[in-house]
Amino acid sequence: MKSDIVKRAEHLYHTGNVQEALHYYASCLWNGEEDSTEPLSAWLSDKNLVAKAGEEAVCAFIAAILFTIDRCEEPLQKHLWTLCHNTFNSITVCKDRNETSDRYVAECNLYRHQKEPEKALEVILKGLSRGGTTSRYTFAGLTYLDLEQEEEAEKYIALGLASDPTNAAAYNDLGDYYFKQRRWQKAGECYYKVLEAGDYSDCRWAEPSWIFCCFMADADPYELERLVVCAAADINNERAQELCRMAVFEQLTPNVDYLASSSESIVNAARSMRQNNNTSGVARCATSCQESASGINAARLAIEQICGHPCTFTVTASKAQNPPLDETLDEEGIILWNYRDLNTPIPAVDEPSAFVSRLVGDLAETDFSLETWYETAKECAAKLSQEQYNELYGVMVYPPSQKDTGIFAEDWLARVQFAAVCILARISLHEIDKICKGQLDWPLIPAITLATWLASQNSSYEQWAAKLLDIVGARISRKNYCFFEYAYACAAYLLPNQTEEYYTKMWQWRQSLTEG
Repeated sequence: MKSDIVKRAEHLYHTGNVQEALHYYASCLWNGEEDSTEPLSAWLSDKNLVAKAGEEAVCAFIAAILFTIDRCEEPLQKHLWTLCHNTFNSITVCKDRNETSDRYVAECNLYRHQKEPEKALEVILKGLSRGGTTSRYTFAGLTYLDLEQEEEAEKYIALGLASDPTNAAAYNDLGDYYFKQRRWQKAGECYYKVLEAGDYSDCRWAEPSWIFCCFMADADPYELERLVVCAAADINNERAQELCRMAVFEQLTPNVDYLASSSESIVNAARSMRQNNNTSGVARCATSCQESASGINAARLAIEQICGHPCTFTVTASKAQNPPLDETLDEEGIILWNYRDLNTPIPAVDEPSAFVSRLVGDLAETDFSLETWYETAKECAAKLSQEQYNELYGVMVYPPSQKDTGIFAEDWLARVQFAAVCILARISLHEIDKICKGQLDWPLIPAITLATWLASQNSSYEQWAAKLLDIVGARISRKNYCFFEYAYACAAYLLPNQTEEYYTKMWQWRQSLTEG
């Protein structure tokens, strides 16, 4: 049964008030007062629609209903998109306008909604060849942004602002683009452009976004206070509320409050297999530089988990890491792997007993909190005999089976190693020294994190932790291992009694390693 809104819209249309019908019905759809799309097919199929309503009204109508079409089932969606294009093709004469009702802007936006940015760009550049308007410049910039051509996007969005200094809305979109890449300085600059233009509706998004970017750039607590005040001043500003929640999370310390996942290319390749539901059982990964032994092991375990059975897995790196991943700092350093070649690390430790494996696995399956795990590890260590201590290193290579498969295998291996390191630390902190002097591999991360966290809890550990940071900091690569660098920057941030400049530097280093 037709709603009163549809009945009125159709009555207006059939009594010759076509322009009023289009405006009324599109407004009701836009404001959420109506969700029926029944009139759309009939009206857009009308070959005399442009003659009846005028080119401007038709373009404004199509521009307004694009989000409604997005919500339609795919067959209807494609049908309506086709009718919109047919309508645009029927327009022989159009006027240049600075609004989204501009013929070229509206069709460009149609292609953007269809996820066809190349065609959208072709249309908007054709419009610009007729003349530059604010809306055409702006949508050219947004389309270049869809194509991830940043320089062109910035150029056209700037031209749009130059043509109308009060219209900086597109800088919110550009800011969001950089925001998603965690490029805080660039994002902040874009949001500030919106604030300079001063449009209230646009500023409600831009102001909290700009403040958040300032905080992420330098970790200044003052910026957090400003963000909270901004959110409190406008309790209906969902963007401000969302960013307050994000700020709370960003203040958490990775590998202390939550476990940070590996960002190594080989592990990301395994994650991609899972996302693409690739269960062929055969996987190859070519990398520019040698991957860590635990990274290779994690990827193999992940692929087996994805496929449900042992798989063929080949990794090929073009060069070895520098410093070498197989070398220890000295003879005291732990060796977990022997290297047949740079792509084939082989376990150098024995498989652990079922008892030790399960002991570590039980801890690894609990909700992570370094403080809680370290406390629980004391009880775990008390259950082991001296002869079983070395088996904790075996667990780092041969992780126990999970009781609950809800944790991805690559993350499970990291959790197991973290749990094992906590137990080793409860046996003797000298074990942490041995890990930091050992091969460059994942266990370094819980080792340095635990050391600096202990220093943050008790100043008597400060000198020891600082020494370990110096050892590890001199060993990890600054060129190929952002994963280790990131963990190092997070751990170093925990070291107490340093200068404000030191903490700012560590925060900025951490943020820079997550950009893009």
